[in-house]
Amino acid sequence: MTARRRALVTTAPSDCQESAKGADVPTTVLLGRRWPAASRAIHRLAQRLASQLGHVVEACDLEAPGAPLAHAARRAAARGAMHLVVLPLALHDPASRDRRGMDAVTSAVAPWPFLRIHRGQPPATDDVARMLGDHARAAAVSLTGGRRVLDEIVVLIASSDGMTPADNAEVARLARLVYEAHRFADVAYAFVGFSTPTVADVVARWAKLGARGIAVVPHMLFDQTTYRRLVREAQAGGAAAGIEVAVGRPLDAHSALSWALVRRHLEALSAAAVLPGVGAPWVNPDLLRVLQHAHGHSPGMGAEWQTRIAAIMPPRYRDPGITVDSAPMGAAPLQRDADGRVAWDEMWQGFCELGLAGGPPHRGTLLEAVTPDEARADPARYDEVRRELARALRMVTGLPVVLDGSPGWIGLACADEEMAIWLMRAIVVENVMVRRERAVLYLPAGPEFTLEGEIKNVVTVVGKTYHYWTQHQAARGFDTGS
Repeated sequence: MTARRRALVTTAPSDCQESAKGADVPTTVLLGRRWPAASRAIHRLAQRLASQLGHVVEACDLEAPGAPLAHAARRAAARGAMHLVVLPLALHDPASRDRRGMDAVTSAVAPWPFLRIHRGQPPATDDVARMLGDHARAAAVSLTGGRRVLDEIVVLIASSDGMTPADNAEVARLARLVYEAHRFADVAYAFVGFSTPTVADVVARWAKLGARGIAVVPHMLFDQTTYRRLVREAQAGGAAAGIEVAVGRPLDAHSALSWALVRRHLEALSAAAVLPGVGAPWVNPDLLRVLQHAHGHSPGMGAEWQTRIAAIMPPRYRDPGITVDSAPMGAAPLQRDADGRVAWDEMWQGFCELGLAGGPPHRGTLLEAVTPDEARADPARYDEVRRELARALRMVTGLPVVLDGSPGWIGLACADEEMAIWLMRAIVVENVMVRRERAVLYLPAGPEFTLEGEIKNVVTVVGKTYHYWTQHQAARGFDTGS
């Protein structure tokens, strides 16, 4: 079934019509994807958002016949609106990668040049993480009637395929943020579609690692078809692995979604250029006050949550005005020493931004560990790969390497568990699988790994995250010993 694009449109009177009332209420359009079965849910969201914003909200399917967006713009202009706020009704911004979507908005308002467009963003990462965390807790409590405590439950955030590897990496980032805000045993991620890892793979992996139960949380909006597929895959995976699985509700069922959209609505309007001393009469100050008080739509998850997230980042990322560069750096060529071996510690002049902070993930797809049977299939080559990885990891970190772990893994002994947790959190968002046993991190190693490929991937990711860890520790006044 082909997905259609959906928009919610809110309208507002013009300056002339509203000057007597002292208000200039804007129009808002929510762009995104929807399935036909989501019409009622989107209509309810439109009503809820209209109630919060205080003006009309319309639903608009951009792929429906009859130029629906143009009709919505015409109705807005007829009501006297002069400001049009465009927000994606999606977890990723489709218009930013779909030229047709942006052109459709421009064409729709062309007959009314006085109708100013304010482009906004999808729901913010922290809002999405809060909603995922709420649904994760609800699903975890439902396991065996809530008799298990949260630190015995593994949460699995399940998403449909992203449009780009960066979209998929964002799911991994959300998983780490949810982990920081709650006390689950761990928070993993998987995909429903063609991306890996699959839901069944992750459920089976955690069952083998001893998880007591898995709470699956959908990272989806208005996609009942994919949600039903997720439920089937999660239940089948749990039955096959012999572990109890509970599936939570999708994000469009969370009451805070409308508040996340209110926030983006206000940000889009507040970014508009205004004359000095005039202000922005179309921005509702009451809504601004609500959102400035630790996100009042999410009780108990405000200032404390923000503080915990800020504490895990190096100081370079704590300035709210910083713009993190998501563009990847060019691949560093392998450099050799006098003996012809790779000089791993001399290859980099700098590193890309952390994926955990919104920078580009090192890999476009997840690098996973090989199975024990695959590791044993070519013992000579496997030993050669591990020797090179061990040499490289020591060179870029100065940390001891552990070689007596399970087949398919190579260990890196961190200074303490805090360091291991920080590095694990950062490495997984770079799209390299990593697991932890106390203060030892285990990274993938296999006989098929090549020097220019997987070996370099592992070393680069460890070098990158270790580099930012040293910055993090230096800002706290600790000596990393490097």
